Amino acid sequence: MKALSIQQPWAWLIVAGLPILQSVPVPDSRPGTTRVEWLGKVARKDVENRLWPLPKDFQLPQRIYIHAGKREDKNALKALLDMGFAAFPILALFDKGMPKGALIGEVDIISCVTESESPWFCGPYGFVLSHPIPYDKPIPYRGQLGFFEVTIP
Repeated sequence: MKALSIQQPWAWLIVAGLPILQSVPVPDSRPGTTRVEWLGKVARKDVENRLWPLPKDFQLPQRIYIHAGKREDKNALKALLDMGFAAFPILALFDKGMPKGALIGEVDIISCVTESESPWFCGPYGFVLSHPIPYDKPIPYRGQLGFFEVTIP
């Protein structure tokens, strides 16, 4: 099966996502007092942006491994805050030590687009993702550029 190496936290956001939180007023307390509640939903990254389209021989849909690269995107925290995600789950995500240099899950690539309504799309090409599955235990594996074949003994 093919794999694609993606920097953290983007790889994690594809397979596991971020919990969606909202501030809720606390009844019988000072005006303006709120608490944060989980809405029971998770925001998963549904588009992987690339400078290049899918290879011509790439069959759609196709299931691939998501490989978490060894490097972290230093601009991700600001980008996620700018997208309107709550700071707490983002900071918790970074604090917990996301796996790196490992296969962390699987996803289907169902399309390649040059335009999208998805808040995750910034192009010029976007691989549209579906049916993510995170692994309970990361599988250490060396990444490569582009798509690469993975054989797990």
